[in-house]
Amino acid sequence: MVLNDTTTNSSSNNTGSVKPTDESFSFTLKFVSAFFLIIIIVLALLGNAVVIRAFAVFRKLRNVTNYFVISLAVTDILVAVFSMPVVASISHLLLISIERYICISSPLKYHTIVTIRKTRIAISTTWFFALTMTVIKLFLSSSVRVVRVYQFVAFSLCFATPVLGMSFAYIMIFRVSRTQAKKLTLRIGEKTKKFCLPKELKAAKTLGVVIGGFLLCWFPFFLLNMSYALCSACGIPVKAVLLAKGLHFSNSVLNPIIYGLMNKQFKTAFRHLFRWTFYSLYGSSAHIIGANVVRKSSSLQTRLSFLKRSLGSGHSNCTANGMRSSPL
Repeated sequence: MVLNDTTTNSSSNNTGSVKPTDESFSFTLKFVSAFFLIIIIVLALLGNAVVIRAFAVFRKLRNVTNYFVISLAVTDILVAVFSMPVVASISHLLLISIERYICISSPLKYHTIVTIRKTRIAISTTWFFALTMTVIKLFLSSSVRVVRVYQFVAFSLCFATPVLGMSFAYIMIFRVSRTQAKKLTLRIGEKTKKFCLPKELKAAKTLGVVIGGFLLCWFPFFLLNMSYALCSACGIPVKAVLLAKGLHFSNSVLNPIIYGLMNKQFKTAFRHLFRWTFYSLYGSSAHIIGANVVRKSSSLQTRLSFLKRSLGSGHSNCTANGMRSSPL
């Protein structure tokens, strides 16, 4: 994490971390906070692992937007395990907002502006920036003035600027959507793709919920860090520190839940993965997927191939002739 996350350090050293007041940190409080933290970490690992597995197994999910989603899932796992790196998380959300804006505002140019190669470069740049900020923090002077300057710079570059960028992107998305054509048929090389505004807006709304969840979970932590940077002598209640840390850890659990509830493709992929895993572990003479009864295959690979085809065979009002539907 770029901002100093040693928020429970109650020593008198001016390290730039949130300084709690001298409240009694009882055994009960330690036990309860540790118990819930373990639950959050386990759920974050399982949920984001399922997201990554679904992307790896089902080709239907491998589109530009979902490359950002998968990289974001990796950051969520790192946040859960190592309490880092918030900068990578919010930078991914900013990139997703920009990608959605380009898709909705310039559908005719989208496939030339946003390519897999450019997406990988953008993701690599995001990780490089996050690691650079982390290294700077590790070698930061213990001087109070230096720490305060770093806190302000980190808050500006790693929170305020991305939030303003995401807000602007979403304002423009919904302004453009009022005048944008509802459906377009695009010719890209030898392939034909369909642009469907309602589906793209639904994708933008899903990612908007992801961004909203991130801001809700992380804003208290940034607020406490900025408060301590402005007034290092001001004590912060231990319970406030624990609440802020609990919220930012819980954000790593939210995204897989949001994808499962709001995204049809991810929901279908999750269901197939769970069923495939269950029948692989326990076996069954038959199982039902949708309205079809599929006899148990003697080969695990055969069952997996069926699930891949099943995910890719869904129809929608804005897709036809085997065209790829909108990401998210």
